[in-house]
Amino acid sequence: MKPPKDEIPRAECKGEDTVLKISVGDKFYYQFHRHGSVGEDAEFNIEDDSIITHTGTEAEYLHPEHMKKPGWTGGDAERGKWFFKALKAGGTTLKINILFRFEVESTCTITIIVKP
Repeated sequence: MKPPKDEIPRAECKGEDTVLKISVGDKFYYQFHRHGSVGEDAEFNIEDDSIITHTGTEAEYLHPEHMKKPGWTGGDAERGKWFFKALKAGGTTLKINILFRFEVESTCTITIIVKP
């Protein structure tokens, strides 16, 4: 089942052979987790940014009510989304690094195939 026209598809890491097939002009996002006070973060690298480009980032606190409590720690857990757009036909990879205290804990690579 395809998502509704106004819904942007989500790219996900599904093992070593993750492939996302899209068309020129299509948009997609990747959802990640960040918890700064604990040292959890994520970063991405686009192999060929002439094929896809990063268009923006959104983040929201999972528990914003905890941010206001005096003396409360660890309330800064976030759900983030990186948004991307296909610029031209071709293939590239999107490499996602999951970090813990600035060290790479795991890596996922998504092969992006952009059709004309």
